[in-house]
Amino acid sequence: MKANNFIHINSRSNCPKRNRIHLRTKILLTGMLVLSLFTGCASSTEAKSITATVNGQNVQVESGIKLIDGQLMVSPAFIKSVFGMQVEVSKQPVGAATSAAAPASKVYYKNQVAVLMYHDLADKPEVSHILPVSQFERHMKLLETHGFKVISMDEYIDFMILGKKVPNNAVLLTFDDGYESFYTKAYPILRKYNYTATNFVIVSAIDNQTGRKKLTWDQMREMKQAGMSFYSHTYDSHKYGAINAAGKEKPMLTRHLYLKDKKRIESDQEYITRITADLSTAEQRLKQELGNKRSVIAFPYGAYNNDVIKVLNKLGTQLSFTVKKGMTTKDDKNAFRFDAGNSKQTPEALINLIGGTTLVKNVGLPITVTIDGRTISFSKKLYQREGSDVMLPLREFCAIHDIKVEWDHKQKRVHLKAETLPQHKERA
Repeated sequence: MKANNFIHINSRSNCPKRNRIHLRTKILLTGMLVLSLFTGCASSTEAKSITATVNGQNVQVESGIKLIDGQLMVSPAFIKSVFGMQVEVSKQPVGAATSAAAPASKVYYKNQVAVLMYHDLADKPEVSHILPVSQFERHMKLLETHGFKVISMDEYIDFMILGKKVPNNAVLLTFDDGYESFYTKAYPILRKYNYTATNFVIVSAIDNQTGRKKLTWDQMREMKQAGMSFYSHTYDSHKYGAINAAGKEKPMLTRHLYLKDKKRIESDQEYITRITADLSTAEQRLKQELGNKRSVIAFPYGAYNNDVIKVLNKLGTQLSFTVKKGMTTKDDKNAFRFDAGNSKQTPEALINLIGGTTLVKNVGLPITVTIDGRTISFSKKLYQREGSDVMLPLREFCAIHDIKVEWDHKQKRVHLKAETLPQHKERA
């Protein structure tokens, strides 16, 4: 009888239409829930296969790209087949990279340099991009404990230009912007561990002190005697400038600026003249004040272009530093750097990162990934199902190798664009 009443209420016209629709919705949702209990809902870690194009051509590598937990992942087989790169994955026992008793002789990488990038330090910083002094000291202690070898900028230049060797697990410490905290906070800790570091200073900010306190030439001369070094972060191009009449701004070292008084954009010659004057002035001041005989630059915001590189070559500057994450080999004249100055990243996580270990989701083992002989560190977790290859984060892989990624979520299709694809071109 109750069943008849239920059917009667759901089907009779004397029940308000809005209530009937609402009730149908409840029944539908209940049915879906019951069905899921019998069939099993798709797991959040379910891997969905993705189709792909590379430079407009369809590519087919079985299980090459998958969507896992909403993250695009790529297999080593896909990387080798499409991009011609050799991927090696080695597993380590749990805790191998984080154990306080890790042997100093352990080799994480060789013939490469992990360049760490810092900015400002404070005892109790109020923002995440200023690192607590205690955290910086913890970094230095862990480098020592885990057998990393801090090298000087001169050793780095000799490795990059002259082909000299660097020790296994080589680390180069760099700071940007020339904040006074390098002298008051970092310098005493560096001396405690007998480490050296380089600070890339905005030279105009040293000559004309404004805002947050910067280093002085006297402080730099004192520290240089103790092994620290100081190089260019440009003279006065660490800023954004307007590139059109509407006032849209971009890094001024790499863009033609809008000349408001002339109501036009800089000509090519005006742009080259401006950046040449800036870069050469920075080098001249560093030579005058510190006696620099070598020339190195860290690009503001990591931004550079072919014109900047050509000007630097004319000025005798062969080495530069970006803000892109990764290990640096002697072929990387525009060096990669790891952002070590973010307080949200634990010191232990930083050590794991530069040591090349990454937690593999669903397995729990740290691993080391090398691509064409270069150790690669990923901020995203890797993924592996039993009996299958480790899957790597596609977007991070592409960012490291300057490959553009376009994701069509509706079609479940990835479009990859790259300038050099040796293996793919051969097949085409």
